Amino acid sequence: MTIEPATERGSGGALRLPHARVGPLSAPPSSYTPAVERYLTGAGVAKSSARVYRISLTTWGWMLAGEPAPTGPARRAAKPPVFPVAAI
Repeated sequence: MTIEPATERGSGGALRLPHARVGPLSAPPSSYTPAVERYLTGAGVAKSSARVYRISLTTWGWMLAGEPAPTGPARRAAKPPVFPVAAI
């Protein structure tokens, strides 16, 4: 989505609000992990918040794959399961 800056003035000299221009999205991610990363990249949240959301969404990924999520120190190096987004 691209937002153009307001450059025109409306009646009374007030700036007009910009209109969002919605463009086509690229192809959807094929698996869950890239979908999570794409979401977090576009969410516009701070790095610390993205880290917390990533932990939560990755845990959901383990549950959706039907596998137990790793806990403790093993969680840091664990690679999330790969499964198609269509499975959700």
